[in-house]
Amino acid sequence: MKNSTYLSFLKLRGSWGTLGNERIGNYPYQSTISFSSGLFYKGNDIVSGLTAAQVQYAIQNITWETTETSDIGLDAYFFNNRLMFTGDYYIKQTRDMLLPLEIPDYMGFDNPDQNTGLMETKGWDTQLTWNDKIGDFNYSASFNVSDYKSVMGNLGGIVFLGDQITREGSEYNEWYGYQSSGLFQTQEEVANSPVLNTSVKPGDIKYMDISGPEGIPDGKITADYDRVLLGGSGPRFIYGGNVQLDYKGVDLSVAFQGIGKQNNRIVNDMVEPFQTAWTNAPQIIDGKYWSLYNTAEQNLNARYPRLSDTGARYNNYVMSDFWLIDGGYFRLKNITLGYTLPQKIVKSAKLKNVRIYASVSDMFSINNYPKGWDPETKSTSYISKSFNFGLSVKF
Repeated sequence: MKNSTYLSFLKLRGSWGTLGNERIGNYPYQSTISFSSGLFYKGNDIVSGLTAAQVQYAIQNITWETTETSDIGLDAYFFNNRLMFTGDYYIKQTRDMLLPLEIPDYMGFDNPDQNTGLMETKGWDTQLTWNDKIGDFNYSASFNVSDYKSVMGNLGGIVFLGDQITREGSEYNEWYGYQSSGLFQTQEEVANSPVLNTSVKPGDIKYMDISGPEGIPDGKITADYDRVLLGGSGPRFIYGGNVQLDYKGVDLSVAFQGIGKQNNRIVNDMVEPFQTAWTNAPQIIDGKYWSLYNTAEQNLNARYPRLSDTGARYNNYVMSDFWLIDGGYFRLKNITLGYTLPQKIVKSAKLKNVRIYASVSDMFSINNYPKGWDPETKSTSYISKSFNFGLSVKF
């Protein structure tokens, strides 16, 4: 900008638009037929039979869902474009979401899709970049962070149950389950507490009695009255950045990324004993679970419930906040070091450019996941590092 010693560029932006979502699958307005086969006796002979039946009820007048987006943004550059800032705030309204309509089981069909969902998403994005040079030394750094939250509106009275729930007033795919209150320590404590089933023993997870048919705690733990919203499952404060350095042909770049916070579930495959590896217990729970061989103090500090392959799985490994952790993480995504040969040497070999480089990806991460698990996948996937060496030649 003219006559400004520090502000180089300033722009205020605003936009509005609406968009339809055509990614709704093939022919969702048509009923589907499933074929099955079987073997039957016909006298003394075995014959095969092929049958076909309608499996899904269809609503023919469904249409695309639509998203209306309003956005306001700011671009500001400072100090001859060395410092650049970009920021946006947006609101999205998604209407006529295609969601399964609950129909009675006696109809014998899968639930059909209907245009009933309403969702509002509010979020923001920012990016800050610095570029400069000192003699032959060039350097730049960039950092970005974004956040959003989606809240469900009217869903036509539809509630989707399971480990996650989508209902009016909840976040999209919010965790849904029991609230825990530590581990049972004695049989007397079990006998004097509401339990989820009759197989509960000391060392199992203790759940809170939230409500009952009359709207007050009823001394029982039931799925209908004691499961509650446990928090959104989506990531919050997603960030990333990179630093680039260059000096006389030597270049170095470092990239990182992460999530500020997220409610992630430790899945059963990570911690449930006697499921895999010849019915062994997972190594990450070794020495950290409740046991009759522990002292009382050790059991009070136990991180995991007792080892069991019988009825305990229907108490300890159902969805609850006991298995939710802060899934925020920081990951050093990539480091690359390279060297570009001087043009004098390159031209003598009748080449345009020669660069030698080495890089390492996923060097390390800081997270709350059990040791060895990858926080990005949120499932049973191990962290892996990769090392690369290369030569780039341009003729």
